[in-house]
Amino acid sequence: MKKLKPREKVILFVTLGLMGVFIVYNFALKPMHEGSADINDQLRVKSARLIKTRQMLEQKALVESRYQDLAILIGGVDSDDAQMPTIISKIDAAARESNIHIANIQPQKTSTQKEASFLAVELEIDGQWLDIVQFLNLLQKKPNFYFLDELNLEKYSDTTSSLRGRIVISRMYLVNL
Repeated sequence: MKKLKPREKVILFVTLGLMGVFIVYNFALKPMHEGSADINDQLRVKSARLIKTRQMLEQKALVESRYQDLAILIGGVDSDDAQMPTIISKIDAAARESNIHIANIQPQKTSTQKEASFLAVELEIDGQWLDIVQFLNLLQKKPNFYFLDELNLEKYSDTTSSLRGRIVISRMYLVNL
């Protein structure tokens, strides 16, 4: 191999130095800098979550009081048998108030989910259209909050505007308060 002149040695060392700086920057410094940016972003996200969690903990009493109000409104259930007379009496009261004749009341199978139980009742009713609408309105508004699951109406008489129908309604109760 030929001996390099001093000028060529300087060019070789500068080239090797630039290549070394390029390799160190692209394979060591740049990934560390990007990693620190990711860490900073993660720290910002975690601190925002922490602030939000603190705010929620400060509002714990308010949330619990709203939950208790909702639990009182919906009602708790010890057993399905204990609630069914209450449901039937409320349905009878709404039927009397809206001039609806209930031909049959049939309790249905209870549907239980995680924290709520749905007690359903099937009704066979006779009445006028406006009376039936008033009856459904009374069942669905406060303080009853019944859900209308099924509604099937047909004309009962050719001479009068009387309707006969089948209605399935349900009421939600909290299982675990």
